[in-house]
Amino acid sequence: MIEKIEQAVILAGGKGKRLRPLTEKIPKPLVKINGIPFCDYLLNSLVKAGIKKILFLIGYKGNLIKDRYINLNGLKTTFSYSHEDTNTGKRILDAYNMLDDNFLLIYADNYWSIQLDSMINNLNKKKAFISTTVFNNSEGTGEYGYENNVQVNSNGFVIKYDKSRKSDGLNGVDIGYFVINKKLLDNTSKENLSFENDILPKFIEKKNLAAFVTNDQYYYITDMKCVKRFENFVSLKKQKSLPNSYFKALRNY
Repeated sequence: MIEKIEQAVILAGGKGKRLRPLTEKIPKPLVKINGIPFCDYLLNSLVKAGIKKILFLIGYKGNLIKDRYINLNGLKTTFSYSHEDTNTGKRILDAYNMLDDNFLLIYADNYWSIQLDSMINNLNKKKAFISTTVFNNSEGTGEYGYENNVQVNSNGFVIKYDKSRKSDGLNGVDIGYFVINKKLLDNTSKENLSFENDILPKFIEKKNLAAFVTNDQYYYITDMKCVKRFENFVSLKKQKSLPNSYFKALRNY
């Protein structure tokens, strides 16, 4: 049983190819939204959820992420560097000794208003040790319109994950925001594993991957159109970024 989550682990090592030329000089998490790095909004949402420990899994231009977030007032930030060609699963396993027993794993290019207590309660109710957050996508506002990539069964477990979004029965979009018990991870592998393609399917096959289904819209910054959409959301909803009081020194990049 999980009582609380104190650590967020952020996958922040990708090259952000679809956001070029912006990402030729900076990593995707630092792409500016109304003049402020996307990751500042992400961190503020984590703080609001009560999380004060952040582990960044960095790669491509990771030094810029580290420079901005290495010394924050009120937050403990740590960094695990893997080569920029390292896949997501290997990044997590590279940082195995830095992981809390239970942690929240998120992507550095997705934004969703975290409902951490409800996520933990959902996991405990299902007597599971890992869960993902699934957007129901009833109005086709997912990243690929009405196309979904997961199937959740009537018991609230993910039974199918299809990155191609072509399978029958798909009824939601996996948006990350995983709650994970560290003991589920096999840190003996030295392969360049993908979390989505190599690790998750094993949990799905055993019907161990619980789903927290949400109706609340998520946002993503995979291309410029998506960036503009998130900018509009921030402006209309007056979403706040991490206050300047958290920064001991702000660096330009």
